[in-house]
Amino acid sequence: MIKLNIFPSSGVPIYKQVYEQIERMIVNEHLNAGGYLPSVRQVAADLNVNPMTVSKAYGLLEERGYLRRQRGRGMLVIKREVQISQEEKIAMLDEKIITLVAEAEQMGISQQALLALFKKNLTKAVDTSS
Repeated sequence: MIKLNIFPSSGVPIYKQVYEQIERMIVNEHLNAGGYLPSVRQVAADLNVNPMTVSKAYGLLEERGYLRRQRGRGMLVIKREVQISQEEKIAMLDEKIITLVAEAEQMGISQQALLALFKKNLTKAVDTSS
């Protein structure tokens, strides 16, 4: 089973949140080639979202070469010919950090408060993965 964290009030469409999180899991090999994703209905029920939302995310992942539809079996994670480098992974995160910093600035959040928030959440993430 995959664990997705969806934030409906984030302003980012839910299908995009699903897409990006699964993409990261595949890129970082938390989802291995040859494995199957849970069904659209199962993920939609787990997230309490419309199945079309999950279907759209799965479709984008298929278009971009991360998944292949297997009739009667679901979505297969496929091995990509080109692996993403550490630098490319960092660039993906950098884009998100730039957006986060801009949003914090717009909300009047100081750099110190943002850094403290980041450290708090990083510590939580480390604690839950142990």
